[in-house]
Amino acid sequence: MVTYSKEDSVKFIKLTLMSLLMETQLIEFQNTENKILRGILIKKREKSSKGVIFISGFERNGTTEPKFKDLADRLISDGVPSLRFDFSGLGLSDGNFRDTTLDRWEREFSNAYNSFKSETGVNSVYVVAHSLGACVLGKYLEKNPNNIERAVLISPALNQKDLMRYWFVSGKMKKENPEQIIEWENYEEFLDEKEFQKDVNKKDKMSKYNFIGADYFRECSELDLSSDFEKYKDRFLHIHGENDIAVPIESLGVKFSNRIIVSGGDHDMERPNQRVQWVGKAIDYLIN
Repeated sequence: MVTYSKEDSVKFIKLTLMSLLMETQLIEFQNTENKILRGILIKKREKSSKGVIFISGFERNGTTEPKFKDLADRLISDGVPSLRFDFSGLGLSDGNFRDTTLDRWEREFSNAYNSFKSETGVNSVYVVAHSLGACVLGKYLEKNPNNIERAVLISPALNQKDLMRYWFVSGKMKKENPEQIIEWENYEEFLDEKEFQKDVNKKDKMSKYNFIGADYFRECSELDLSSDFEKYKDRFLHIHGENDIAVPIESLGVKFSNRIIVSGGDHDMERPNQRVQWVGKAIDYLIN
């Protein structure tokens, strides 16, 4: 006969009560091209006044990112509902990633926002955005400056204009001269702007997992949203890894008052020894 300790019994009872009080749903909503987007909605049966939407980075599946799930699980334990969704052509959502543009993602986030409010009835929506997701948020705030009260920006890639040139030089040098180390401080020395523009305008470039059209690169190659976030620098929480070579913290043209620098942190901030440094503080910011 199996016996359980008092601690195990209490834990089981707590988990059972939580499962009875909360709901996890696969929700669907359309984008402006009538493609079905899907997300994971977690809410309690009792209505909350606020909720959180997660915005993933480039080519990421918001529904399954460990850091998003970790945050969502902790939020619901405090009664705060959340939505993790996938942009078109990614994860659970329909569509073709080839058609991706930042403007399309902003419209899809807007639809996610409306669907989340309809499903939960929350009054206030907060956001957790990773990397390019911060640019999606920035584009949304241009049109709806009063709709987001708080946001956590994880490794925000706001300065797409310079980052795209930095990534181009880094990729080119890895092929042509691997011994040359490219850093944020020196990439401009090796930048050929004409070559960069030629690369930007290539049709159907291949990213890590997908083909993607030139419209995305044309749109982002001249985009820097750093100054757009000046008005939010005392309101939003910025989290960045000290070893983020994908989006160096020096790329940001705005310095947030509320900032957490993660020791040894990379761009994804998924490793447990990194999450332990910032997840709890992010939860405190979102629920208080």
